Amino acid sequence: MRQLTRLLSPLRNGQFTLVWLGQSISQIGDQVFMIALVWLLVGLTGSSLLMGAVLSASYIPTILLLLFGGAIADRASRRGIALLSDGLRALVTAVFAALVTLRLISVPEVFVFAAFYGLVGAFFTPALAALYPSLVEREHYDATTSLRQITTQAAALGGPALGGLLIAQWNVGAALALDAASFVVSFIALALMRSRRAAAAPLPGADAAEQPQRAARPRQRWGEMFAGLRFLLREPAILTLILFFSLTNGLNDVEAVLVPRLVRLDLHLSATAFGLMAACMGVGGLVGALAAGLAPARLRWRAQFIVGAMLIFGVAIILMGLAQNALTLDLAYLVMGVAFAVPEVLSGALLQRVIPMQMMGRVVSLIALVATAMNPAGLFLAGWLGDALGVRAGLWIGGGAIAVLAALILLSPAVGALNRRDAAAAPTTADEVTADTTSATT
Repeated sequence: MRQLTRLLSPLRNGQFTLVWLGQSISQIGDQVFMIALVWLLVGLTGSSLLMGAVLSASYIPTILLLLFGGAIADRASRRGIALLSDGLRALVTAVFAALVTLRLISVPEVFVFAAFYGLVGAFFTPALAALYPSLVEREHYDATTSLRQITTQAAALGGPALGGLLIAQWNVGAALALDAASFVVSFIALALMRSRRAAAAPLPGADAAEQPQRAARPRQRWGEMFAGLRFLLREPAILTLILFFSLTNGLNDVEAVLVPRLVRLDLHLSATAFGLMAACMGVGGLVGALAAGLAPARLRWRAQFIVGAMLIFGVAIILMGLAQNALTLDLAYLVMGVAFAVPEVLSGALLQRVIPMQMMGRVVSLIALVATAMNPAGLFLAGWLGDALGVRAGLWIGGGAIAVLAALILLSPAVGALNRRDAAAAPTTADEVTADTTSATT
């Protein structure tokens, strides 16, 4: 009961609750959108390589602009950036839904829409990531990370099934229209927040680029964009973890590209069955997020849990390559969900405690850049493996590589260093919290 009370404690903060609820609805829409998009692409192309190319189009603008987006998030209103992003995505997704419903869509137009989402994400991702910890005290970072991951996995549970049902009962356009409506809900939740600013206290020992400098000259402002890099270079264990996530993010793209083709063209299953498979990942993710959220704040073997879960993640992808029916894929997605949620919660809370609040946007944008840098290459690799070696071989290679990388990291000194860094960063009492008090738009 004590752990459950700690997990739910951030919900007493009305500002956090508004953002959390709005994003929870938006995440359901995101899951519906992904089911609709991959189903649309399989029908339009039938090619793993071309589908991988379209999906990678969303990453290119993000990678190019993430550092700039992070710098903007640390200097402008994070709430304002999120509001503008949700408004634009609601409008563009509604147009996308209309074109699909009217059958006026083709692969080039899908490329354009994918690139737009990547462009907006370059600003929205660091703004939202920096907004969340500014709303709660440091002692609640573990709980807020867990709550966010729980709703993410709950969305992954219901969203794909809902998307598959909408496609089966109506069409892909109906699923896209629901995603547009979810952006409207998120926009309204952000608009209802109280707009207020709070000056963040300077961090002892932080260099000048890590302090908010509203009046800095243009050249200094450009230099501030790289403060995140200086921070990560001083944290080699954290940097090792981020590079590991980058490689695994690229390799696990075999699941995103090859499983839809396996389901639709090889096993001849329906959109509803595909949605239910993805929902199984949501079930596993919900279990994993709850388990990680109820774990003690001072978790002794946090690094081993993070990396070990990724090893299991790779094994789940291998199992997908062996699947001969929907039941096996359901089981693989269930395991994958648990293995995905545990490191998301455990590493997310650690990073929020370690990163200085004044440079949260810049560091988060750099982490997102490094973590997603391999995705375009991974999507093309997945498509090439599917066309050249076969869907199943591609899944075995991608999943096996993730498992091997995780095993190597488990044997490296970085694991022990991560545990020590976590122990040093974890708060023990509310008295330790001084600078990170609530602010909706810092």
